[in-house]
Amino acid sequence: MRAAAKRAEQCLSRRGLATAADRAQSIADRILFAQRNAVRTEIEQLEKAGTSDPKSLLAKKVELGYSDPKNHVAFASKTADVTQDVFATMHQQRWRSFLVPRLLKLEAEHRVIGDVLPSAHRPTVNLEVNFQNTQWLCAYGQPVPPLWTLYSPQITLTTNDPRTRHFTIAMVDIDRPDPDTKTYEEWCHWLVTDVPVTTRLVIPGGSSPLLQDAASLTADLPTLTAGADFVPKAPASPPAQIGNVIFPYVPAHPAASNPTKVHRYVLMVMEQTEAGSVKIDMANLKQKAEELRALKAKKSEPMWTTSVEGSGEAKLEVRERGMLLPITKFMKDHKLELKGHGFFTSTWNIHTPAVFSQLGIHEPVYGTLKGQTSRQLVKKITTATSLAASLPGPLATLSAETLKDLNNATAPRFNPNRLLTRRGMEVQKLRRQDEMAKEAAEAKKAEKASVTTKAGKKAAALAAVETKPAASVSMAKTPRLSALAAAALVRNKEGDMAKGLKGDFVRAVKEKRYRYQNV
Repeated sequence: MRAAAKRAEQCLSRRGLATAADRAQSIADRILFAQRNAVRTEIEQLEKAGTSDPKSLLAKKVELGYSDPKNHVAFASKTADVTQDVFATMHQQRWRSFLVPRLLKLEAEHRVIGDVLPSAHRPTVNLEVNFQNTQWLCAYGQPVPPLWTLYSPQITLTTNDPRTRHFTIAMVDIDRPDPDTKTYEEWCHWLVTDVPVTTRLVIPGGSSPLLQDAASLTADLPTLTAGADFVPKAPASPPAQIGNVIFPYVPAHPAASNPTKVHRYVLMVMEQTEAGSVKIDMANLKQKAEELRALKAKKSEPMWTTSVEGSGEAKLEVRERGMLLPITKFMKDHKLELKGHGFFTSTWNIHTPAVFSQLGIHEPVYGTLKGQTSRQLVKKITTATSLAASLPGPLATLSAETLKDLNNATAPRFNPNRLLTRRGMEVQKLRRQDEMAKEAAEAKKAEKASVTTKAGKKAAALAAVETKPAASVSMAKTPRLSALAAAALVRNKEGDMAKGLKGDFVRAVKEKRYRYQNV
């Protein structure tokens, strides 16, 4: 190898290359060329000898491809086929050296380690998750708007093991509020068992069987998602199901809350250590759920202190999905071993009600309004509901003043009508003349400003920025709503059981007689 470098250096000196960098690059190219020729020779020898160790031959071919700079360029540009041996090796190396440390760091920062995982667990199965528009970074702590999760993600499992192994895949919300226990519970959004994986498996996305029928979805979704940056598209046909689906996919739907709660959605890949299918007694689970529903119905608790279960919630099996968890208990009961994991976060925004509507379930709103008497609270709720029913357009298009009035439940104020007199008309005319004269003076002053001056150049630059096409202008921020405004929107939402509902609390306040006033 030293002799080859020396010969290359002598050749370069004869060519008269100018810079040291050029000489170093040329020497490196020649050394790499010599190494690649040596590997090619070894591959030819192994193929001629008919070696009984295919792994050695494959390793040499991967080494040859890994030393080719063109392959690194193709991998970096994301045009490479990761099913090929060389690119598969690059893919796994990037996952082990970069993505796994990043995942463990983010899991510690978001307290996934401690709340779900008892300790830091280095995954051995590469789990890749991609919702529409998330670019394969979803499983590494990426914040994902709830609307983007309307359809199930594409999932890729890579074991690099030629044996067929069976796994159970779960997606769990670990921050779902439970009004019955006044705490947070784990809730299963997706559970699939008996998933066979040989080296690598791609599970197609686009499944969401619990959404409303296609006609209703097409009619309502544009109205509910007006102003959204991105709306996922429904697949042309339902994707093929792989494995045994215990709980069909349900999109993320974090509830509105004050203070705002960030929900963590954990994805788990668990290997089935025992032969045969994972046995889950769904009949027994549903029976226990019905017993709990019957017991709860006897208590006749106020609506605002308990979870609401209607026909939509029964279709989603809301209670059953929480009874199998926590996930650590589920793994222990069914003898599963954690092999891969990831998580993403999601928070309520103004387009989340579209997800609740398409699922056909009640949208809860959690929060406290401090410093309010019962009478004041009912009055504010009534005012906010009236304002939400008469909004001039979608939330994303409202002015800051209108949003402020909705968030604070401020009723519109109108000046009392006055008798129009001749003197009043003269005053209005003079005011209009003053305003027009002021506008004309400002326009004349702006015309006199020279573009050659520093101020003129700055004004011209600002004008050029303002005239850029809409594609280059940054998008407006999503409006934020208070718990009061979110509750008002729910009370006006078509199909929600809260629409027009007067609960026990409101009824009690309205029926209570005060000394001088009855609301």
